[in-house]
Amino acid sequence: MLNQVSDLYDIAEYMNDPELTSALEFIAKVMLKPDIPLDVVSRELVKLQAIGAKCAMRATYMANVDKSDRPRKNMYYTASAEIDKLVSSLKYLLK
Repeated sequence: MLNQVSDLYDIAEYMNDPELTSALEFIAKVMLKPDIPLDVVSRELVKLQAIGAKCAMRATYMANVDKSDRPRKNMYYTASAEIDKLVSSLKYLLK
């Protein structure tokens, strides 16, 4: 478990993106303590959706305009997809 959290830290350090780091911190918290209060779920839901959208737009920009950093572009695509999955799970908790 600690290795997974350490991996998230490594990703945050590599990407050097404050919003993505915020999403990774939330993921780490959920991994360590999956019981999330509903008020936290509703607050984080919107924030994570916005971060996921930003990651998708950033990846598309890097694929089409600034083609200089392929590894980061791929990380943004992955982050967008995985954050979207997390958002879907959080939405389910609110039902």
